[in-house]
Amino acid sequence: MALILLYAYPMIKFNMRSAFGLKLVLVQQVLYGFINFQLFFVLAFVLLPKPIRKRQPVQVIARVFTAVFAFAIIKYAIGYFFFPDQVLVKLYSFVGKKNQYMSFFNYFLTATKTGLGVAILAYSYRLLLQRQHTGPQDRLLASAAAAARTRYIRMQENSRLLLHNLQQLTPILEDEQRRDKEGVKAILLLSDLLRYMLYDKALEKERVSLWKELLNFERYMELRNLCNPDQQLELSIIGETQQGTLEALLLQHTTETALQQIKDTSGPLVVRLQIQQDTLTLSLQSFYACHAAYQIKRYPEYA
Repeated sequence: MALILLYAYPMIKFNMRSAFGLKLVLVQQVLYGFINFQLFFVLAFVLLPKPIRKRQPVQVIARVFTAVFAFAIIKYAIGYFFFPDQVLVKLYSFVGKKNQYMSFFNYFLTATKTGLGVAILAYSYRLLLQRQHTGPQDRLLASAAAAARTRYIRMQENSRLLLHNLQQLTPILEDEQRRDKEGVKAILLLSDLLRYMLYDKALEKERVSLWKELLNFERYMELRNLCNPDQQLELSIIGETQQGTLEALLLQHTTETALQQIKDTSGPLVVRLQIQQDTLTLSLQSFYACHAAYQIKRYPEYA
């Protein structure tokens, strides 16, 4: 109400000496401004919160038009019974003649246009309140969905890597001469990798400690050497291995990707890990050349 009076104050002050002008301002700007404010309040805090929260656009439209039409009728009734010369007058006539007034249909259209403008403001204000109320919750849901998608992709990649290890282990288990010695060692290595991939709590997070990842990367390379005697891998590490974190199993996935690209290369390969402050460079090198190199982001312990 204070805002309405503040808005109408200049016109009230200007028409203070005119009884007709003062009444016109009080009715058109103060009284009908208050009615429009009540329409705004009813829409924003009574009719629209529930359908907006439940995302029911049909209910929103129905409630908006019902309220706008109802308030248009209320405005017409107040003007018709109490203030026809201030509300419904269409044309002021000369003294001694009757004024021309708007019909119900004409005034209803005018009041509906004003009501729809108020409804747009109320709808926008309700959306703003809804966003402020549900914003943190929506961000939490989006973060949880992103984390779930990351875990799903990691689980899919881990399953693919696990299947690949099992396929490589099959020839050893089928060979009786290699089964007792190499087969037992390969099964133990695969068991350690499975325990790390499936049950280690560190893998529930996006990153694991560098030393733990390197430990299981060494097991992976030893298992791969047992399963692929024609293409031996040697691991060379340069730099500090006790500090920092990496994305889980990224070293294994990167190595498999690089080996698929150079699978026709025969002879031993050196998997060289050069650990720097913010990055880790993984490269595959033979006696003659460097066949592949990858930059991997390295994170501090507290990240």
